[in-house]
Amino acid sequence: MSKKKYLLLFVPVIMISVAGFIYSSYTRTGVNIKKANAEKVTAPTLYERFSNNTSRAKSDYLHKVLEVSGTVMRTNKNQQEQTVVLLKTMTEGAAVNCTLEEKLEDLTEGKPVSIKGICSGMGEGDLDLGIPADVYLVRCYVIKN
Repeated sequence: MSKKKYLLLFVPVIMISVAGFIYSSYTRTGVNIKKANAEKVTAPTLYERFSNNTSRAKSDYLHKVLEVSGTVMRTNKNQQEQTVVLLKTMTEGAAVNCTLEEKLEDLTEGKPVSIKGICSGMGEGDLDLGIPADVYLVRCYVIKN
């Protein structure tokens, strides 16, 4: 076959492949957090693992769905008006910071709760000011309260 025939076969194959990739990327949905299998861990344990060995904790938890159980330290709203739940850890001032996908007003400080979400790692904190870093979960849903 001549080079023109190969080119005439090759170009449509590439175009179809690119179109398929674009379509699949555009229509892809994220993980269904509510139905996804999740590794269970307590808030103090999760925080301790990130504090003691960040690289190991990243390989174990980062971008994975976790079900974190703990005690509500406090709740507030972020700039997008999403509810943010802070779970207590053993470190004073530190928390597991969970941004909820659903509006939820009935979480009480000091009560136990289980929250399912995707771990996005540990923040920076500010050692000069004595502010410890938090561990963050995003796209969260309350499982039990």
